[in-house]
Amino acid sequence: MAWKRRILKFGLAWLGACIFLSGLFLAGAAEPRVAGEGSSRSGVFVAFSQDREIRNKMLRAAESALLEWGKFYSTKASGNAPIILNDKTRSAIPRGGRSVVPLIFETEAGMKVQVDLYDEAAIGSGAFDAGVFAALALHAMHGDRPPRAGSAYAEPPGWFIEALAEELRRSREGMPDGLYSALIQSRRPPDLAVFFKQKPQILDATSIVLYRAQAVSLLRILKMADGFKNGFATLLKDPAFSKGEWDPLLEAFPSLGSRADFLKRWTLDIARSSMPPRRASLTVEQSDRELADILKSVGGPEKVTEAARSNGGAYRLRECAVQFFNLEFRSHPLFQSILEEYRNIFTLLSRKPKASVSAQIADLEKIRHLLVQRSKQIADYLNWVEVTQLDAPKSLIQDQTKAPHFLLRHDPYSLFLDSLEERGW
Repeated sequence: MAWKRRILKFGLAWLGACIFLSGLFLAGAAEPRVAGEGSSRSGVFVAFSQDREIRNKMLRAAESALLEWGKFYSTKASGNAPIILNDKTRSAIPRGGRSVVPLIFETEAGMKVQVDLYDEAAIGSGAFDAGVFAALALHAMHGDRPPRAGSAYAEPPGWFIEALAEELRRSREGMPDGLYSALIQSRRPPDLAVFFKQKPQILDATSIVLYRAQAVSLLRILKMADGFKNGFATLLKDPAFSKGEWDPLLEAFPSLGSRADFLKRWTLDIARSSMPPRRASLTVEQSDRELADILKSVGGPEKVTEAARSNGGAYRLRECAVQFFNLEFRSHPLFQSILEEYRNIFTLLSRKPKASVSAQIADLEKIRHLLVQRSKQIADYLNWVEVTQLDAPKSLIQDQTKAPHFLLRHDPYSLFLDSLEERGW
């Protein structure tokens, strides 16, 4: 009977150990760790992506936007309700072609603000920055009173988001080169009433450069007002702010004075910030390299039409048209017509992706190649002319002991240098 008792004790001990281990396993499984999750250092953002590189890019860009946001708005988003950065690059871009979509949802705890990324290229183009700014603004506007599910809610106006994104872009890339040209082409003084009604998502390259400049100037004037952080807090809580009206601005910033004073300050700031940059014109080779970089962002000249018909192609081509416009302003004069034609093609494709432009692009590439080749020939000729002006002494005797040349070049510049070397120069 003793051996039976020992077996029973062993069985009970084994069963208890199994129950204990299963309890530990279930306790650990109660709060599973989500794959592809990452948090920002500030605790304001949580990113979800199976791609670690995209996840880190989103978090870095969001933190940079948060630093810019903190320059004028004192209250940060609460870490208890972080903003969600959601990678949806494997999904189709929603109707409307928006590569970044900020959203707000009702939850049991109040609300959830989310930024959906549909195109990885939006992280570097400024579209993702704009989405993060929109999310931060939504958090500030509705943090006290979350909107009910299915009901309409106020959104930050386009000029406000574009101004924030443009300031962050300028801190990285500097002032856009085509800004002065855009101001001249507008041929009219700025009108704040017209400015408020414009929709930035449908503007062409020239108009969006000017619109962003006007938005930055408007934001800069507000930041110079007395108590500007309190003014912005008041402005974001005003439901009329999303409608782009005058009154909320003047009420939140009374130190700016009357409408007439405000308009004068705004116009003067636009003119001051739009002065032409003091830069030397690029050479033909430099212009060609920068043009090639822009075309490379859409896969090259042969992939332009394909990029226009892809998800998010309209936004991407419009931003490329903006880059062409800025490069056109400081490129070599011989390259300006090529850049202008490319800008027109990209603008057309951003509106009509199925437009037939393959023949135009092929002709442009031929002209571009011939222009670069002819520029190199002209440079070689000018170098040769400059070298031949040297006065070589007539008493030089050709040195027959020189080692033979293994790499022969037959352009005039090289032949003249070879003759000087052979004569002992």
